[in-house]
Amino acid sequence: MPLIPCSACQRRPSEKMAQVTWAWLRADRRRVAWRQNLCIDCFSAYVLALDTEQAPEGALTCPGCHMGVTDELDPVYCTAYVPHTGKVRFEIPTCGACAVEVRNKALRHAVQLEDREPESRGQAPGAPSPVSAWAALGIVPNA
Repeated sequence: MPLIPCSACQRRPSEKMAQVTWAWLRADRRRVAWRQNLCIDCFSAYVLALDTEQAPEGALTCPGCHMGVTDELDPVYCTAYVPHTGKVRFEIPTCGACAVEVRNKALRHAVQLEDREPESRGQAPGAPSPVSAWAALGIVPNA
């Protein structure tokens, strides 16, 4: 039996839990991030329930209220390390009201992560350079 309980239900499941990092921008445009450990049931309820198909024409729909959020977008970002699967990322296009609900769940028994240095924001080390995709089209950065 694991020592650490699920952040959501507080049970200690026999299977490994997913480590989930939730992040969003506050009203002052500062990024905050919180980490939870979620059992498979809570991961399904907290994360997978928010991973909805978006319209192919690019219109964004809030997974909570199913309203269009193109003009009122207040996104929540989620990175999960799922046992035997690896890293999975979710960009959740919530409206302001639903973002509050999602964020309140993300705060439940979570640990706040330290703010990343402004210089480190952006691409993770080892990730392919976005410049290379443009370079493949023949567009190169100015010298």
